[in-house]
Amino acid sequence: MTARRVLVTGRGVVSPLGVGVDAHFAGLVDGACAIAPLPRLGALGLAASRGAEVDPDVLRPNLSRLPRKQQKLYNRATLLAMLAAALAMEDAGLGRGAGDPARFGVVLGVGPLGWDLEAMTAYLVAAESPSAAGELDMAAANAFCMRNINPLDFSLKTLPNLTAGHLAIAHDAQAFCRVMIEGPVGGAHAVGDGYRLVAEGDLDAVLCGGADAQLEELLFATCWGAGVLGSDDGARPGYVAGEGSGLLVLEAAERAGARGARAHGEILAFASAAGDGRPAPEDDADRRAAALARVLALALDEAGAYPDVVCLHGDGVPVHDRAEALALHRVLGARGARVPRLRMKSQHGDLGAAATPVELLACTRALGPGRLGLVVSLGIFGECAALVVRGGDAD
Repeated sequence: MTARRVLVTGRGVVSPLGVGVDAHFAGLVDGACAIAPLPRLGALGLAASRGAEVDPDVLRPNLSRLPRKQQKLYNRATLLAMLAAALAMEDAGLGRGAGDPARFGVVLGVGPLGWDLEAMTAYLVAAESPSAAGELDMAAANAFCMRNINPLDFSLKTLPNLTAGHLAIAHDAQAFCRVMIEGPVGGAHAVGDGYRLVAEGDLDAVLCGGADAQLEELLFATCWGAGVLGSDDGARPGYVAGEGSGLLVLEAAERAGARGARAHGEILAFASAAGDGRPAPEDDADRRAAALARVLALALDEAGAYPDVVCLHGDGVPVHDRAEALALHRVLGARGARVPRLRMKSQHGDLGAAATPVELLACTRALGPGRLGLVVSLGIFGECAALVVRGGDAD
């Protein structure tokens, strides 16, 4: 069976540079930088306190798109995802069910969801055995939970699959609902899987992308402990954490054309590879470059064309930056040195599972009709992925 063409008909971005793809892209073009010291991160006492957060004053006016009473049930990542999804569906001109709920699905990449740091600290203090320091007293722990923790609130805000569930319920996507907890490559995989599901005829439309909230204190501290966050003084290189969401509506070209939808772009290819479990700070660039080069070659072979623009992963983790440069040279050759390269994380930080979808959407805004963008994604444990997108109608 010949694969169907897959168009990007809806774009939703919530980023530290702005809400909406136009505001986000304008921030990139203007050279805005959303990275700044955050007092609540500084209070953790780590050597890193910088991050890129979505401005509450910019976010607040847009929350009217979401049911007010439901918002209290959302964790931070879910709130950002729900807003980006609403924007994407509006942009696509689709209502609930996207015309046929049984042929409409959700595929979402999310990061791990952290419990509130203050609540976690209170629990650990209360659960410690009074007679043996450092040991858990289950009776005390259970008593504390019964008195102080709302189990419904806890489950609704810490189960990552509920984010995709909220999206599917809100937009009546009855065909498919999947969440991917794969760190930075999760959003890339979600877009890639969504593309395949539509291209192969399993779905006619899909809401896909990623959302992440790496600035939650417990998650931020975990990333610092993993050795991937850079220090404020530059002594330890690494990425700067951010938060955000990027959601796409992908549709079969025939269906989109029949309803007169505007095509912002077309997904041409996707390829990925699993990691070998070595964390980035302990791995070497040559090993990662070999895996990434295979992925890039597969994606470009599927697309059948040479890229006009490369959107770098470019997170500042030394092994990632070196591996990316090596892989691109091996695949693109000397000609590749002349291809423009975009490094967006220097302006909006690393958005985790949302990074690749947000950067891909910015590419669709930057590419002229017919021009190709290669979008690269790297994971902490050696995972990697690549997407090829062709520019659509002029924006």
